[in-house]
Amino acid sequence: MIARSLGTRIVASVGIAGAIALAATGCSYMAPQATLIRYDPADGVGADLGDLLLRNVIAVADEDAAAVNIVFSAVNTGDKAITLHYSADTKSGQQDDSITIRPGLTNVGEDGRQIVVVSPKNAAVGGLYSVTFTAEGADSATLRIPVLDAKGREYLADFVPRSAS
Repeated sequence: MIARSLGTRIVASVGIAGAIALAATGCSYMAPQATLIRYDPADGVGADLGDLLLRNVIAVADEDAAAVNIVFSAVNTGDKAITLHYSADTKSGQQDDSITIRPGLTNVGEDGRQIVVVSPKNAAVGGLYSVTFTAEGADSATLRIPVLDAKGREYLADFVPRSAS
């Protein structure tokens, strides 16, 4: 009788432990995997324009936001150069221009490949600034780009626009 009650207690204990383990881990069995959710793991935003992928798009402002430098990485996954057109609102009207992105990775905002918007309309440090990008042969995307300054961000000091200062 003692053996039977001891066996019953062991089986019951194992059953309860199994139920607790299943309850404690069961929520991860039914929850969606967070690694499948697309997000921008950086300060900026991104867009896919056909073969052209824009990543970490930010606007780096000078002291009074009189000018911003649009900085981003562009990945051309195709085998031909792609012309990237952009359009931004300024206090004096629309600024439209384009740059050529060769196959592979191009860092825009450095050296000769700068997109500097002078007198951007409604751009303030800490706010968002709308810029429309269009890649040839692809749809366009209007991105609301975070406007940052270099204060406390030494890594952005080289990107502060020099043309307006």
